[in-house]
Amino acid sequence: MTRFDHTFKTYFVQLCTFAYPFVRSQDIAKDIVHDAYLVLINNPELLEKESLIQKSFLYSTVKNLAMNYQRKVRLSSKYSSSLNIEPIDDTDLMDNLIRAEVISALHKELNALPTGCRHVCRLIYMEGKKYEEVASELKISVNTVKSQRSLAIRLLREKFSSIFILISILLYIKLL
Repeated sequence: MTRFDHTFKTYFVQLCTFAYPFVRSQDIAKDIVHDAYLVLINNPELLEKESLIQKSFLYSTVKNLAMNYQRKVRLSSKYSSSLNIEPIDDTDLMDNLIRAEVISALHKELNALPTGCRHVCRLIYMEGKKYEEVASELKISVNTVKSQRSLAIRLLREKFSSIFILISILLYIKLL
């Protein structure tokens, strides 16, 4: 796998999550992130830098592209007020950055769960299915679904306990 492929796979979902609140469209957020990767490709010296530098560059580029998009919408469309697109401020940037990082970490840990737990969690929480539907689809008992779900939650709590404490502190400070 090339360095670019690794960077793309590592940060694409995070960057889309980061861009979405500013443009209120998943398709536009994906387009903005793709454009940011095009900027990265056109700067070969950045491709040789370490991953953290690429990540910072991509976040900055996505922010700038989202701001450019907002500016273009406000200037060119007489219907811009109906789109509910608000200007980006520093608080929104930090909130979106934290949200993107937490969602990325959650996806990473979900993918690291044992197979049964992972399938049960995806069906219950991402597809909104009931225990009985999950049991029927996976051809397991309802009790197995419940135990797999409980195990997944316990494992995720262990992984995220320190992150949730940090987020709670950040939210508390923000409320002050």
